Amino acid sequence: MKDELELKNKILFKEIDQLENATTEFSNSTRWMKKACFSIITVVLPLLIKGNISLSGLEISSIIFSITFIFWIVDSYCYYYQVKLRWMMGMKFRELDSNWPYSNCKTPRKPSRLQALFNNSHVLYYILLIPLFIPTILEIVNIACASCKTK
Repeated sequence: MKDELELKNKILFKEIDQLENATTEFSNSTRWMKKACFSIITVVLPLLIKGNISLSGLEISSIIFSITFIFWIVDSYCYYYQVKLRWMMGMKFRELDSNWPYSNCKTPRKPSRLQALFNNSHVLYYILLIPLFIPTILEIVNIACASCKTK
């Protein structure tokens, strides 16, 4: 009986170790996403402004907004699975025999996709998206008002 419990706990620890490795990979992916997003914007923005392409401010901000938005969504996906794997690790810890020191650890809440979109690790995206979003909306409203006046 004791050998069976020991074997079960060893298997659970192996599963927890694998989940932890996968969580680390997703964590590294989210870091990479942020670096890639800012690197691309750093390269694209000067090309759009000083390039031979004539674009309006609205078009430039729309392009930068789109790049940031896509990275934010993909990063949220990685963050969601990172949190989900941590939750699964917590569930595995609860399955451990009560003699193990980690068997009474607090299980995190089940992850939600909405929380994955809006969390503290995405503040950098919000810093980019909000200033780009407001002028874009104002420009669209201005264009709409101008077209209403001409009719």
